[in-house]
Amino acid sequence: MIHDKKFLENMKKILMVAALCCLTATAKAQDVFKLLLQDAKTVAEDKSKDIETRKIATFKYDELSYMAMQVRDDVLRDSTDLDFFNKTVAMLNEQSFAMHEFLNFYLERLGASKKKEDRDVVMTVFRNASINYPLFNDMDKELVLSYYDNENYITRFSLDTNWVKALAVVKQWKW
Repeated sequence: MIHDKKFLENMKKILMVAALCCLTATAKAQDVFKLLLQDAKTVAEDKSKDIETRKIATFKYDELSYMAMQVRDDVLRDSTDLDFFNKTVAMLNEQSFAMHEFLNFYLERLGASKKKEDRDVVMTVFRNASINYPLFNDMDKELVLSYYDNENYITRFSLDTNWVKALAVVKQWKW
């Protein structure tokens, strides 16, 4: 019986260490999302930056906030399911990074386009990739298309975008 008690105590310690490792991994995954969110907010509020840079940062901040808002209710509903929480955080992390890469590639392609016709092609390809690959299938089109329909922003993309898929599409395009 003493042997069983010792075994159980050791197992509890091992489980506690494993739980702490999981929490650490979760925190690191959230760090990418939080870092991109904080960076976007800082740039958007920095009046020393040019207006276009601030508008791009505003889009990033709004997009990241939108993604977090879309998963919030599911996470709260299943708050005791650590596996679900970790998968959700990993998805947010992956989507956030893909969105960041998508925008960087978009701005790179746009900058490399010297003719108006070429810039129009770049915008069309990226906008189509954004609208054709929704992540949440959100029916609130006014919100989802708030940037897509706004000619005052260079980032005219849908908020409801699967950025991983959209990035893959634009990377395959024959530039």
